[in-house]
Amino acid sequence: MDYVVGGRILNGSDFNVITGYVHVESGRIAEIEERSNVKPDTCRASGIIMPALINAHTHLGDSIIKDVPFSSLDRLVKPPHGLKHRALRDAAPKVLIEAMRRSLLDALASGTTMLADFREGGVVGANALKTAIDSVKKVQVMILGRPGNGRDYIVEDEIDTILDIAHGLGVSGSRDVSSSSLMAMIDKAQTRGKFVAMHAGEKDESDIDAAIALNPDCLIHMTYASKHQIESGIPIVVCPRSNLVTGVGSSFRHPPIAQMVQTTIVGLGTDNVMLNSLNMFAEMEFTSKAFLRDDRKVLEMATLNNARILGIADEIGSIDLGKKANLLVINDRSNNLFGTKNIISSVVRRARPDDIALLTHGGRGA
Repeated sequence: MDYVVGGRILNGSDFNVITGYVHVESGRIAEIEERSNVKPDTCRASGIIMPALINAHTHLGDSIIKDVPFSSLDRLVKPPHGLKHRALRDAAPKVLIEAMRRSLLDALASGTTMLADFREGGVVGANALKTAIDSVKKVQVMILGRPGNGRDYIVEDEIDTILDIAHGLGVSGSRDVSSSSLMAMIDKAQTRGKFVAMHAGEKDESDIDAAIALNPDCLIHMTYASKHQIESGIPIVVCPRSNLVTGVGSSFRHPPIAQMVQTTIVGLGTDNVMLNSLNMFAEMEFTSKAFLRDDRKVLEMATLNNARILGIADEIGSIDLGKKANLLVINDRSNNLFGTKNIISSVVRRARPDDIALLTHGGRGA
């Protein structure tokens, strides 16, 4: 369906604010029309028009457990005996699929149309996520599989089948498997043109150099990365709320986001569903207030930078001609946003899911 949305537009890769209309035809941005005045009655929705949010690091399998106790990182998520892995082993397949489906719906409700997910559980786990995705067609998910043998260790035997199903690998860390097995799997993935992401430096710096040497497409966390390690040039996805919950992060210092953004492409993710909601508005607010204090850069991290890291910036992540119409229209007359002047700051530090007037994904509305 073709339609028009109007209002204050965060236009292009620089998020320059213009007033006017965005015309959508066949799911693509066909025209960006600058006008001094917008007539809301001519629009499908009006308000602040911005790119839909992208979440570059999740663990949707964690959706089966909520409200976990505060505990150490290892006790919560380290394979194979962390709380998460024990819960995944015990979960009935139907329960797991339904929990992930609900999380995908929650992502949509909070303005996110694209996620990259580290999927545990080998072939069975990847297929379970595919089933959940099939029932929520309005959200796109990059499945980053992890071969497993029931104990959730990474093994080589499943790698080819995993790569047939998934978009790439989501490696738990360079120390969780032998270096020879890890190198073999990454080599297979890269030979097939698959995406490789890897946790590194989440609780200390000891595994960062080994991860960098493997040259993945992106590194997740890098909470304790040094200036030299950041300068490797590998894109980084940070998850500040998660780091705070697990006790490995601290405001302003860990992860060193201000240094990262000066050197490489930095994206943003919400990490484990058992630790945090998939609400990228909350992630942006926390990142801006506790770490970066640069609202425009934080918005870029949650949209265009995430698209760049995932290799889809030619399709989504900014409002540009020809791109998919993955758009958010924010109600700037809500009780929360009424009277806002600096709309980038308001979107990053104040907006909430209940301020969403319209979410579109490839031209379809939700």
